[in-house]
Amino acid sequence: MTDQPDSDAITITLAAKGDGQAAATLGALALSDHTPSPQAPLSSLADAIDEHGGRVALPYGNGHCLTARIGSTVAGVLYTTPPIRWLQGQSADQRARLTQALVEIELLAVSEPYRNCGIGTALLETAEHTARNAGSHLALAKIRAGAFPTMRWYRRRGYTIAAQGEPVLFRTRQGFASCDDGNDGHQLAVKTLRLGTAVRRRTARGTTCLVAEHTATQPTR
Repeated sequence: MTDQPDSDAITITLAAKGDGQAAATLGALALSDHTPSPQAPLSSLADAIDEHGGRVALPYGNGHCLTARIGSTVAGVLYTTPPIRWLQGQSADQRARLTQALVEIELLAVSEPYRNCGIGTALLETAEHTARNAGSHLALAKIRAGAFPTMRWYRRRGYTIAAQGEPVLFRTRQGFASCDDGNDGHQLAVKTLRLGTAVRRRTARGTTCLVAEHTATQPTR
């Protein structure tokens, strides 16, 4: 039986050159747990990490691969990407402005001996902090429909689970924008990264949507 590591021993950093195989191995573990597959095949992701480290060049920006280490062991991995599918549906002149509006969690996996000791949470919090500092409005994770344990895990960390096909509306400097799960058998887990906003479900004309809206009290004049 493997001893649970002390949380102080967990180190979260960008993947280093040479971490590709560890990331691919954990990625395959995530796929076996029925989580969404990353945009790039795992072998391509591994090659990119081995050559460039955890910052991976992608359309409309960079992917970022974080690793959680216990000593020299890569015990967990989280890979985020720009919202490529969503950006492809935007006009060309808007894409550059909207690239950082959303961050997608493409891959999150923790090696089985190290589960239930906070590694996944530490990876997620680091990714959210990085995206928030980069100006992102929302963090999104695609969860296979019916994967209730995964849904509960994200819900406990402040995410709202959208119904299949349910759109998410949020405000950018260019006005309101919307995204959805792509109608491919998944559901979105959504969390706002902006202070003073919350994700809430709204109903209009018999249909529902999730809206990231301002909640902070405005000062009186």
